[in-house]
Amino acid sequence: MKKFLLAGLMVCGMLVPVALMGCAASESNADPPAAWEETAGVVRSVAEGVSLQAAALANISCDHTFAAVQTVEPSCTEQGYTLYACSQCGQSYMDDFTPAKGHTMREIVVEPTCTHQGYTTHFCTVCGYEYSDAYKEERGHKYVSEKIDPTCTQAGCTLHTCSVCGDSYRDDYREALGHAYAEETFAPTCTSEGYTKQTCSRCGDEVTMDYVPALGHTYTQTTIAPTCVSYGYTEHLCSVCGDRYVTDYTEAKGHTFLDVLVEATPESIGYTRHICIVCDYSYISDYVTSGDTGYIEPPGQDHAHAYAFYVQDAPEEKYFIARYVCDCGASAVGNVSVMAVGEDGAAVQLSVNEYGQVDYSRLSGSYTVRITDGAGELLKEFSVTAEGKSPEDKPQEPPEETEQGKEGRSTGTTVLLLFILILLAAGGAAAWLLIRRKKKKDQK
Repeated sequence: MKKFLLAGLMVCGMLVPVALMGCAASESNADPPAAWEETAGVVRSVAEGVSLQAAALANISCDHTFAAVQTVEPSCTEQGYTLYACSQCGQSYMDDFTPAKGHTMREIVVEPTCTHQGYTTHFCTVCGYEYSDAYKEERGHKYVSEKIDPTCTQAGCTLHTCSVCGDSYRDDYREALGHAYAEETFAPTCTSEGYTKQTCSRCGDEVTMDYVPALGHTYTQTTIAPTCVSYGYTEHLCSVCGDRYVTDYTEAKGHTFLDVLVEATPESIGYTRHICIVCDYSYISDYVTSGDTGYIEPPGQDHAHAYAFYVQDAPEEKYFIARYVCDCGASAVGNVSVMAVGEDGAAVQLSVNEYGQVDYSRLSGSYTVRITDGAGELLKEFSVTAEGKSPEDKPQEPPEETEQGKEGRSTGTTVLLLFILILLAAGGAAAWLLIRRKKKKDQK
């Protein structure tokens, strides 16, 4: 408001000289204003906030030409109006008053908490005026108590927690219980150390102490001799824990075959049966026919063995094999006596091993070998020539077999077995064809 009055006074100050000149020029022609109008104009100017100097100037006779120079809008607390000013003398007045709008209030309710009071805040969205009222007392905490028992390592207490805001505190403290250990002793083993373990019966805490070194293995060695098809080795077995490892592999010996020739007849097929004298493995090869379609039927379960005595010499290895063999392939050593008689008439008794092998490598020269049974009857007589063992003939220690050699030997054995199975299958097929042909011929 004061700014508007000052602006009006400045305008009046600028217009006063012009007004005086205009009034002086027209004074002779204009009618002097009535005294009550001049007095009323001065009083109104003073009442509306015009200075005494402006009021005195306004007393100067002027034909006023008023125009609206400013419109002031109403606020929340003050009325609005329009300011009119004379364009000649600057005299002004306010008119067209509008009432104040009043505040546009909005409320925010703040609820009380456990520790702070609540209230309602009112604020004007136009001018920002605000105030608060409707105060409410704080609610206070609502504590819920929980008893916490002491443990081996932590003290017990009572925990109070506010169910509204979560504030908490503790009191009624009780000392920790301490551990209640039970002791257990573990004896050492071959590979792990012994110790004493203490375990708390309440919380399970463990403490280990008093370590004892591991005992180590107590191995017992067992030598497994090689067989015809499997390696020999030395087994080391711990008598305490059963741990096992193997060393000193020796190569499999391979089969020692006795070859038994079964002659072909008009009624049957001939073949050669190869019987291992060590492990009794056998297979048949070299099928021959007599030109007929005969086939030898395999013996049944109630077959009674009919043994014939066979001798097979192996001059390069300086031993021969003497065994009883049945047509079905079964063989046995039997109770035989072997005597070698040299050219000078000296007789040497030769021993027969469990497989029917007779070693004559210690002989030197030509000998006649006579084999008799337990009753003294002659079973076989034949000649052998031996040169005796020389230092070079001493058997050499077999070299340690590499993994590659083992694999190769295993592959060779597999191929041999496959070949044998093929031969057996072929022999069976040939025999079946011969039987078929014989039956057809008989039918004709």
